[in-house]
Amino acid sequence: MVCFTKVLSASLAIFLLRLSMPPSEPFVFSPLSLNTLLAIVHDGANGVTQSELTNLLLNGCTPSDVTEFYSSFTLSLPSTNATGVTLSSANRFYVDDSMKLRYDYKTHIQRYFAAQILRTNLRNKSEAARNMSKFVEEATHGKIRNLIKDADISDDALGILINAVYFLGKWKFPFDHSGTHERTFKGANGGRKISFMSEYASFRVNQKTDLGTVLIVPYQDSNYSFFYLMPSESSDLGTMMSHLTGKTLIYALRAATDFVIRITVPKIKLESQLDVKPLLSNLGVRRIFENDAELSKISRVPLTISKIKHSALIEMDEEGTEAVASTYMKVQMKVISASIKPNPVILIDRPFLFGVLRNEDIIFIGQFT
Repeated sequence: MVCFTKVLSASLAIFLLRLSMPPSEPFVFSPLSLNTLLAIVHDGANGVTQSELTNLLLNGCTPSDVTEFYSSFTLSLPSTNATGVTLSSANRFYVDDSMKLRYDYKTHIQRYFAAQILRTNLRNKSEAARNMSKFVEEATHGKIRNLIKDADISDDALGILINAVYFLGKWKFPFDHSGTHERTFKGANGGRKISFMSEYASFRVNQKTDLGTVLIVPYQDSNYSFFYLMPSESSDLGTMMSHLTGKTLIYALRAATDFVIRITVPKIKLESQLDVKPLLSNLGVRRIFENDAELSKISRVPLTISKIKHSALIEMDEEGTEAVASTYMKVQMKVISASIKPNPVILIDRPFLFGVLRNEDIIFIGQFT
């Protein structure tokens, strides 16, 4: 059976966004960050626990497909790029001194996910939290600080698994600062004055989709782009999101065509935090949080996942986009018991969906309201 990884991963990103926040609230997160951690746990699971994760990450595909897709994506990420884009993803597993990882699992996540494994004393909560937060701060270039608090490390915690993603992209056609101005954004909760940027150049546009207006803004590295999807005036973000799927999004992006036009778009600065556990439960992933979680490939010690938290930030200005995200997961001991010419000016002044792409893979996705 063919596994349509791009469509399935895009569908998951949309489902997660839809469940994370109502369409009236601004939000951003990184599917890359969250799903990488889930894939690492997936490869240490078996039975129902692994099946639930397989169905979430690549519905209808095999566990091997999950490993291949998410590991190949992670390992192919360059830490630096001379063409105006920096993208890095770092995985680190802090393991308590009292727990021994299985050798096969340790070598697997090192090989396929470039994971660093560090021994630590999780009973010394202050020092452990400080070291983990320092790692996240360095990996996100100082953008995410103090992610792990002492209170996040419970007395029975045996491990903390962390992923940090950093993206910095320079526009292929930088916005002229002289064109930056204030105007009204017709937000979900009423109009407000915000800063807009304007530029006349070649951009990919699709206005023939029923979804609304698709605008794709390229970075200097042609593999990367920023997309906007603004619903038509007769619709709204909530209605559009309720009908959006990974397939319709990918097809709408593919149908975009190059045009030399003027675009006017908002400057963006968003920061979001997310408790992932209830989200995954709503999507059918429950066993990893229960006492009968099947995580025996990780360690001989019976384990369960007690907490997953995600933090993300995105800033977009005239020069480019900076976006960061980090997800951490706490592991603890079980308690045994056709081309149409677009409008000459594209104005994005109503609530919209946005994302940072590497080709068709979604690194960050969010909604601006």
